[in-house]
Formats: sequence, structure tokens, C-alpha cells
Amino acid sequence: MTEFVLAQESDAGLISRLGHKIFGETYKNILSEEQIEYMLEMMYSTFSILQQMHNNNTFYIVYCEGEPCGYIAIERKDANLFHLQKLYLRSDMHGQNIGREMMNKVYEHAKELSPDGATITLNVNRENPTLGFYKKMGWEIIESGDFELGCGFFANDYIMRYEV
Repeated sequence: MTEFVLAQESDAGLISRLGHKIFGETYKNILSEEQIEYMLEMMYSTFSILQQMHNNNTFYIVYCEGEPCGYIAIERKDANLFHLQKLYLRSDMHGQNIGREMMNKVYEHAKELSPDGATITLNVNRENPTLGFYKKMGWEIIESGDFELGCGFFANDYIMRYEV
């Protein structure tokens, strides 16, 4: 059974620990070790998670059979525009339709806050195998770019869009 729990500030450490495990395993064959370490510090320190929470990001912790197995972060950009910042699931949980449930939670969140319809965008690394999942879920690529992260690192991403 999958459960989605709205994260509180007290959950920032748990999200940080999940992020360090899942983000690292997701990108180990795509990014250099140095870039992964840089991005983990930039996006997944407890301090960074708290900052994101204070800047219009809603986090959900995903529990599978009572164990934390993933997380979602959705940023509200304006009344009808959301950006899916994070949707990560432990690799041992892949193939069980949990990713689909997570995506449905994203849609539900946007619809709840914007009942007349909303646009959701996301960035995904062009080499990330999850790209196929997003396409299967109905997302469309609207742009491609290389976005500077600092320290000489770039996010080589597609920007995708979904209308709810």
C-alpha cells in the first residue's frame, strides 16, 4: 500500500537522507561524481530542503508498506502554474506502479489548488531513463536547454509540460 504524507519542516532531515540515496543512484551513470556531490549539497542538504519548503514548494513523502521510499516536491509558480521539482522513488520499488501513483498525486495537488485547470512543468535530464515514463504519462517536451548550476556544472534538460 502506498501512502502520501504532506511533509512538515521536521521531515527535512528524512527528505535529505532519501534524496542522498535516491538522487545518487538515479544519476550515477549520467553525471560525474563531482556533479552529483555538488547537486546533493545544493538541493538536498537539510537547510536547502527547509529553504525550498519556505519558497512555495510542497513536499510529500511516499511510504510503501510503512517505509519511506520516495518523495515529491511541487512548486507553485502562480495561480495556474506549477513546477514538479522532484519526483523520486527508490530503485527497488520501480515497476510496481508507484511512479504512476506519485504522478497522480501531483495532478491531484495541482487540481486541488487550481480547480479550473493548471499547467505543470518539469525538467528532466536528457539522459534520464525516466523520460520514457513521463512520455508514457502524457507529458510533452516543449524545450531543451543547458542550465548553469554553478561551479562549471550544467543541467542538460528537457522541459516538459502537462495540462490538468
